[in-house]
Amino acid sequence: MLTGIPLSEGQTAVAGTAQLPPFTTADVPPAPDYENDASWLARPKEPDQFAVDIVWIYPTVLYDESAWLMDITRKDLIAGAQETVATEAHAFSGLANLYAPFYRQMNLSGFNLPKEQRDALAAYGEEDVRKALKYYLDHLNNGRPFIIAAHSQGSYVLTQLALDHWGKIGHEERMIAAYVIGWSITDDDLKANPKISICDQPHQTGCFISYNSVAAGHQKDAPMILPGAVVVNPLTWTRDEALAPASLNRGSTFFNKDHSSRTLPHFTSAQIADGGLVVTPKDPSLLESPFFPAGVYHSYDYSLFFENIRANAAQRIEAYLSRPR
Repeated sequence: MLTGIPLSEGQTAVAGTAQLPPFTTADVPPAPDYENDASWLARPKEPDQFAVDIVWIYPTVLYDESAWLMDITRKDLIAGAQETVATEAHAFSGLANLYAPFYRQMNLSGFNLPKEQRDALAAYGEEDVRKALKYYLDHLNNGRPFIIAAHSQGSYVLTQLALDHWGKIGHEERMIAAYVIGWSITDDDLKANPKISICDQPHQTGCFISYNSVAAGHQKDAPMILPGAVVVNPLTWTRDEALAPASLNRGSTFFNKDHSSRTLPHFTSAQIADGGLVVTPKDPSLLESPFFPAGVYHSYDYSLFFENIRANAAQRIEAYLSRPR
């Protein structure tokens, strides 16, 4: 899973990937039509199997030199998005009915463009996800409570949409939680939209969760950590800055190319510090990535806390379903 991040002043760039010609509107692929099954990466065969839904917004899978925006009919990109369902989103399997829309995400290299150009590119994916969520809520949700989950570019898109729309859509009371992991929700964001609340208890509902995993001292090397980032510790599900010991880590799960996996209990501790989630993995060699500087563990935000995410989602679902109506 490959992910890209916009730059703030003084921050490190994502490793170069694509060398593309200047973007023009002629390069825009057709928009998804969410009435069409082909515009969905995943929809449940039995939509009433669970009392709860989850909507998954996948991270960046477009990072070659072919295009600035994802063509949702490309088989290789479809396969990349499907991989995120089989790995990261698998943390929620068996808990909820899974919906995952395709969207015209931006190429990884787009995050290194000047802000005006980057925002113009990202707007296509944001509008797609906005329409997908509206279609889901209007036609597929059927009044069920729901979780929203994402990673990296998916979380970036959801954060932008939340800033513009959260508190206005009319379905906020049914959201169990939003796991917008691998991106920053900042103090300025919360001031811009006070309707966005950050989780501070493991059973809390209606709130947002954000963190970015790094080794100690590497917060400034992580371009996804923005100034004023508000962090939730996935070992305690609070904003407490005390060290959460590795004994609280139910298991870090690492996936192989054949989708086999291994889970390592107590693999890392976690502590909130300077806008990042500082981790001390037992074996840092398992966390190497060609796309980020050493000590930036962005690609493993889900893997490091996989079993804790699963347990917490179940806890929040139970809390929501058991509360008096």
